[in-house]
Amino acid sequence: MIGSKTTRAAKSGRTRALSDVRDLQRKLVAILAGDVVGYSRLMAADEELAIENWTSYREYICEVVADQRGRLFNTAGDSVIFEFASVLDALRSAVEIQQFLHEVNEGVPAEQKMLMRFGLHLGDVVVDRGNYLGDGVNIAARLEALAAPGGICVSDMVYGNVAASPEFTFEDLGLVELKNIARPTRAYRVLLNGAAAAEATAGETPVEEDLGAESAVAVLPFNNMGDDPSDDYFVDGLTEDIITALANWRSFPVIARNSSFAYKGKSPDVRVAARDLGARYILEGSIRRGDKRVRINVQFIDAANGHHLWAEKFDRDVADIFDVQDEITNHIAAMIAPHHEKAERDRIVALRPKDMTAWSTCLQGRALLEEFSPEGNARARELFERAIELDPTFSGGWIGLAYSHHRDLWFECAPDREQAIEALLKAARRAVEVDRANSDCRMILGFGLIWVRKFHLAIAEGEEAVRLNPSNAVAFAQLGVALSFAGRPEEGIAKLERSMRLNRQDPRVHLAITMLARAHLNARDPESAARWAETAVHRRADYALAHLVKAASLGHLGRREEAAAALAECERLDPGFALRWALRPMYKDPADDLYFMDGLRRAGLEAGASLA
Repeated sequence: MIGSKTTRAAKSGRTRALSDVRDLQRKLVAILAGDVVGYSRLMAADEELAIENWTSYREYICEVVADQRGRLFNTAGDSVIFEFASVLDALRSAVEIQQFLHEVNEGVPAEQKMLMRFGLHLGDVVVDRGNYLGDGVNIAARLEALAAPGGICVSDMVYGNVAASPEFTFEDLGLVELKNIARPTRAYRVLLNGAAAAEATAGETPVEEDLGAESAVAVLPFNNMGDDPSDDYFVDGLTEDIITALANWRSFPVIARNSSFAYKGKSPDVRVAARDLGARYILEGSIRRGDKRVRINVQFIDAANGHHLWAEKFDRDVADIFDVQDEITNHIAAMIAPHHEKAERDRIVALRPKDMTAWSTCLQGRALLEEFSPEGNARARELFERAIELDPTFSGGWIGLAYSHHRDLWFECAPDREQAIEALLKAARRAVEVDRANSDCRMILGFGLIWVRKFHLAIAEGEEAVRLNPSNAVAFAQLGVALSFAGRPEEGIAKLERSMRLNRQDPRVHLAITMLARAHLNARDPESAARWAETAVHRRADYALAHLVKAASLGHLGRREEAAAALAECERLDPGFALRWALRPMYKDPADDLYFMDGLRRAGLEAGASLA
């Protein structure tokens, strides 16, 4: 009986809910959506002037709309949405507003012009206490994002109603995919006075030209895809943490939180958002949080061409949501930095500008470093020296110069080893003097101090480097190496593993893996060392040091044939390498050097000399 009552009550509740849905008022209206182009940029340049101008313009715009029997039903910041009973009235209003703005902007410097874009759609909407909801509104907003600055974009529903009017001329944009709209929509651009609107052509700088000189990254507020609006705090917190983490890199500008959060709750076209924010690259994402899992999708986009540079999905337990937030923040920042640099390197190398800045010169030098060859290293040094001539206060030139000497030592191609170490330390110390808060400056100085076996100082620089930028994978690697050589291999292993987690897609990850194998060997765990050395060889079969560490590890395990084979391959790749590296003191404790050498002897290395 109770079950019967419960069933009737449930059915009654569903009936009332269905009745409420049917009672919602619907109407067919023309929706005109508009917003100011680059309002955040205008506010940043002169907040009072931007507010004063927008307040004045909005009053005029509302008067125009009222004259055409329209009504403002929603506004937020620099955006406005109007309703009209007539499509013709709505389009006339948009045209009159754009003509007015074109006139008031004559003679105004380009960076101070306040332009608008409009989208117009005729569709069915839901009426909710004077507000309108549904795809009818959403499509207008999406069309607005497609419009050029000073331009108007309309749907095929609008076009079908006004195409016969001699007042307007249209350009067919074809079927377009609108974000969060299920079906493609045919869109049209309005051409004023029978030609493209003056602002829509002269004001719409091609994206490539507009963004070409900018390397800035903008992080748009992540979307909360879950059912609980209270999760917004987590979504916004993650977005803000990513902005902060990216800013730690200091090698590229990051758009401030207040500017990028102007897009909270919106779904802008990334090209438009980038242009408005003064950025070239956009990071956007979405988050869905359940009872026990959080799923995050992120994508990094070059707004100049819409190409995806990197994308990844995260699926994590939420037992400790803040640890998850830190992990994902640092991982995203660590992945974005190299992809950003690579995109900029490729672009600058392709453009080959005649008037090189210190920054772009450094990027070309870093591209040559990535060749990982003595020849590329020598050419890179010339570019870094040129960058220092152009701007001796730019730390990038000093970092690159120090790196080139570090690589010379690594390749064993320096004419004078002691002079190369001295040059490395001199450039690295100058980098720190120029920019003490730069993680990369501290990191490269830490590497230099390892070469002179001042491990306590190298550890201090490494700790400062990771404090300044917890997303810097190479800094964690440097700290891990310093700890291992200082006789603290267990601590070094933890830092090297952190480095690898932060930058799993690094094409040079075999370097960190080899150092991890060597740290395990120094911890007297040859089994783990052999396993990691084999992984390094798998990643880069021509890396002699990986074969050397593998040989020493297998030697300690008593697997003499395999150890001998690894040693032979090392010798084949680089004759004499094994003996040179075996006899060079690297560790703080001589017993650690002897342990490494003993493994190589068991692998078959015959050393006529003793350790220096």
